[in-house]
Amino acid sequence: MRVGFDIGGTFTDVIVLGDDGQLTTAKVLSLLDRVGDDIVACVQRSAPTGPVESFVHGTTIASNAVIENKTATTGLITTRGFRDELEMRGQRRPNIYDVAWDRLPPLVPRSLRLEVHERILGDGSIEQPLDAKETQEVIGQLLAAHVEAIAVCLINSYLNPTHERQIGRLIAEMAPQLVVCLSSEVHPEIREYERTSTTTINASLIPVVDRYLNQLEQHLSAYSRRLLIMQSNGGIMSAQAARRRPTYMIESGPAAGVLAAARLASETGLNQVLSFDMGGTTAKACLIENGAPLEKPGGEVGGGATMTTRLFGGGGHALRVPSLDIVEVGAGGGSIAWIDDGGALRVGPHSAGAEPGPVCYGRGGQEPTVTDANVVLGYMNPEAIAGSTLRINRQTAWEAIEQRLAQPLKLDVLRAAYGVTQVANAAMMRALRAVSTERGRDPREFTLIAFGGAGPIHAVALAESLGISRVLVPPFPGLFSALGLLLADYRHDYIRSIALALDKVDPQTLVQQYEELEATAREELLQEGVAESAIRFERQVDLKYGYQVSELTLPFPSQVKSADLRAALTRLFTEAHKQAFGYDQDDAIELVNLRLRALASTGGVRFTELVARESSEGQTHRGSRQAYFGPAQGTLETPVCRRADLSKGQDGPVIVEEPDTTVVVPPGWKIQRDESGNLALTKYPN
Repeated sequence: MRVGFDIGGTFTDVIVLGDDGQLTTAKVLSLLDRVGDDIVACVQRSAPTGPVESFVHGTTIASNAVIENKTATTGLITTRGFRDELEMRGQRRPNIYDVAWDRLPPLVPRSLRLEVHERILGDGSIEQPLDAKETQEVIGQLLAAHVEAIAVCLINSYLNPTHERQIGRLIAEMAPQLVVCLSSEVHPEIREYERTSTTTINASLIPVVDRYLNQLEQHLSAYSRRLLIMQSNGGIMSAQAARRRPTYMIESGPAAGVLAAARLASETGLNQVLSFDMGGTTAKACLIENGAPLEKPGGEVGGGATMTTRLFGGGGHALRVPSLDIVEVGAGGGSIAWIDDGGALRVGPHSAGAEPGPVCYGRGGQEPTVTDANVVLGYMNPEAIAGSTLRINRQTAWEAIEQRLAQPLKLDVLRAAYGVTQVANAAMMRALRAVSTERGRDPREFTLIAFGGAGPIHAVALAESLGISRVLVPPFPGLFSALGLLLADYRHDYIRSIALALDKVDPQTLVQQYEELEATAREELLQEGVAESAIRFERQVDLKYGYQVSELTLPFPSQVKSADLRAALTRLFTEAHKQAFGYDQDDAIELVNLRLRALASTGGVRFTELVARESSEGQTHRGSRQAYFGPAQGTLETPVCRRADLSKGQDGPVIVEEPDTTVVVPPGWKIQRDESGNLALTKYPN
């Protein structure tokens, strides 16, 4: 038996896969004082006495700690002259013309950023040895400040880690229990700001994540001592690995949903897919091609739910760990609708969360949200949702929208509620465009896979705006991220910096370095209990034009002969650069890094196998209710049905209610349940 659970900002989703293949699901409010008990209750319903092989967890604990500035007190030791690296941030900012922009405070205050005399040159040679006595004094200052962790990041240590290791040994002698992170171990890559920021984030999160996992394991230990954590890259790692490298779980929750969408796309033969995940707090989008999500070598954290792309950045703290290329916006079901000083209707980024939640939940919420608007419009069940476990009060939602939005805007309530959904859609549209048109893809050629508790409600409206004519709603859409946790493979990522012109690279040296990385990866996976026969490797390489500051990560052509390697890499890079940026040049190319993915299968589940297990228990009976589809269509009497009722298809308008979400099909669209159990929504041609 395996259990996947995803703790989001509003709901916690749980899926239990029994050893007989049966599924038990639950969707509960993310009330942190009782969420562990809710997870255990779901396990007990599935198998009261049976053992659990493993728990797989998606969480926002790491990202929330950075965003809310609740990380551990951390000190930084660096080379003399580089004390203010975290403050300067490589001179980056999101908008150079915004005079009101306020820079985030640095991860470590200046009083805890200390320097030591040492110098390693750009070729890895030592110019000035480390002064051990001075270093001990610096460590003593940080210990006197009662830091919980120390990050060590010296200039050029990615080439020669000797001095960092000396400092690590000195700290271990003076404070054996203190958390220590060396940049040469956490992130041995060129660029001192990114390396310093990533190492510092990792150090500051270790105490936070360790306490969180200890508490979680206490709840779950009666069933299993094997807790696995979803990473930002779509792979899983052991809880022990998560304690060492918490930076790899910053985007833990969103990655699970994208992974499930990618697996669905692969099994159904969809080569071009946009995944759209709308939950209670945020909405996320990702590009999936040929069954593989687009990835990025790094990003930012701490700037809130931002629209950072390859063209803009600097709003958050740099984080160089491989992750799925997910764009996130602060628009979810719990996003609060409000009127700004100019009299314009706004939605988000603030959310009602689980406490107090939307007004219609009856838990003390006073501010109208996107969920309240959907209830008023008739899209959501006016009595109960989440498998009838959460009662809904449509009248209180109506009154909140009327008093706080409709009357000030001088609109009727339905028009005001519809406006809330349109403003939210506009924010989510930016996310979908950021992962499609901004990356050189035409969204009209893609299928939109919509999931999350609120995703299928808004999916068709977003698809129409993008010119997409096909939407897919998979089985268990409201629990899709939890399902993705059960589909994930083990994954560890490794990097080695080269920083050489491509025509000066020795192909044999590259192969040798990959083999060294593979030996390290194999040893670590074996320590986590992975069978050696299940381990496989994927090699990648970072390339750029010599004058550029950022690179493209591309697959390494392992099957090419050594004599042809430079030509193959040149061709690979120029083609990728032209697709990403629209041009290529006959200029010198630089090889920046070697990357290695170490993967191991967990014997995951196929979607086709899950469809046969899907149950209609708890789904609502057929009927109809009035729903408002905008000024052009007005209010229409709309049939309400179940997924199982749609094998022959039905024209819109129609509303499909499920235990974990609602699917809205407006006029002009058709919905049908396909052979894989997905709901396929298609637009009638004009």
